[in-house]
Amino acid sequence: MITLVQQYFSESAQNTPDKPAICCEDQSVTYLEAEAFSNAFARELQKAGVKRGSFVPFFMKKSVSSGLSILSILKADSAYVPIDINSPRQRFESILETTQAEVVIVNNHSEVLLKELIPEQVRPKTINIEAFTPQDTAPLEYRNLSIDIAYVLFTSGSTGVPKGVMIPHKAIIDYIDWCVETYHITSDDVVANHAPLYFDNSTFDIYTAFKSGATLHLVHDELNAVIPRLVSWIKEREISVFFCVPSVLTMLLKSRRLKPDSMDKVKHLICAGEVLPRDVLDAWMEMYPHIQFTNMYGPTEITVDCSYHIMQARPSEDCLSIPIGKSRNNMELFIRTEDGSLTQEVGAIGELLVRGTSVAYGYLGDEEKTQKAFIQNPSHNIFHDPLYCTGDLVKLDENGDFLFLGRADDQIKYLGYRIELGEIESSLNAVAGVSEGVVVFNDCDDESLREIGALVSFASELSLSELNQELNNRLPGYMVPTKVKILDGEYPRTPNGKYDRKKIKQIVFSD
Repeated sequence: MITLVQQYFSESAQNTPDKPAICCEDQSVTYLEAEAFSNAFARELQKAGVKRGSFVPFFMKKSVSSGLSILSILKADSAYVPIDINSPRQRFESILETTQAEVVIVNNHSEVLLKELIPEQVRPKTINIEAFTPQDTAPLEYRNLSIDIAYVLFTSGSTGVPKGVMIPHKAIIDYIDWCVETYHITSDDVVANHAPLYFDNSTFDIYTAFKSGATLHLVHDELNAVIPRLVSWIKEREISVFFCVPSVLTMLLKSRRLKPDSMDKVKHLICAGEVLPRDVLDAWMEMYPHIQFTNMYGPTEITVDCSYHIMQARPSEDCLSIPIGKSRNNMELFIRTEDGSLTQEVGAIGELLVRGTSVAYGYLGDEEKTQKAFIQNPSHNIFHDPLYCTGDLVKLDENGDFLFLGRADDQIKYLGYRIELGEIESSLNAVAGVSEGVVVFNDCDDESLREIGALVSFASELSLSELNQELNNRLPGYMVPTKVKILDGEYPRTPNGKYDRKKIKQIVFSD
């Protein structure tokens, strides 16, 4: 019985010892090699002072060493904390303070960066994984339980202080067992890891591969910086399972590098993390009818995804929003309406709340934010039963599918109206000729200067006046953007690949 996520890997190492387990650029390790190395390195961490329940950051570019770091930390009965190699000093120090980390794992490249970034007087002990020579490679006896923390991922905090989301082993197992069964992932598959390891989508990639005995191919940082190159990479590596944010699909379409045989080995293409544009999905489904496309949804706080919608057919022309679907196994979704009540009634609109085994423990070292975001199930007080308040607005349609409407904090008050920016964005991206569009709001103190804006790129000839007319046909006049800018190049994005809405806002309202 699997109770700890590293056991996924050990079991696969017994079943397929000589199969490539983790690959990145021109490096790879087999399951047997990685199993032996991580056993030995886990002992090295324990010798260095890592204790049961310790939080151990690793600081390096995505690499085979990253995967070995994760396995070794878990086998030392500890929780891993991925840190972005491009983290500014203030964020890095905040994470070190929150985790009280006594050891940081580095490699040859990042060891130099760490010493430049963090002063010696506040720098934890560093261990270079690439300078380690394994000796005792025998299996370890684990003391951790399934309720212990497996990883802490730090998301951006509204106050500028990152929030560390605590995810236990049982939450990952609950999610991964369902994913492998639902998507029929086996040892014959080749799973791509596109997301950064500090982004929760990577959980899907890592552990579906480890559980099934599939080969995991990491999309290295330099490749991620030039998204169009992914097309040839996916074909060359014979990727069969690809999970990404929807904007990656948009960029690949715009690159014009996609050919009918580019995705010949891909069986599953799964999106999550952003709104999936209807026209983008339709174009992909037309080009690659053999691929199963799935739209998933979930914040970091619920262990990657809590709902899913498998596309059985191409979306209809009048479809404005691809559903985020129904709850996955062992998760329950509620809508909290304006009066504060929870409902699962068709037609309800409000904030999405999530219940289930995969709900996180909260934010490390921040009880105030934890209590605000994770509330006790109001239907009873018999046992601890947290609901995560996502801050996302949804609607339950007549098919029982949840539709994403936008962020609750993206709900604006403009000209006396309450407006969802997500609704405007859906309408904008549904206009024929629009290849991509993002809607933002200028919420300055001077009410006379407040306005709705949009950054748009066109796939075909379309004038701004024609766009404005189309939007007026779809939206009330007060919801039509009054400031529209056309973008020919790439949209600003965060390290996770999502739209950088702060930078987009600066571009739109720069004049």
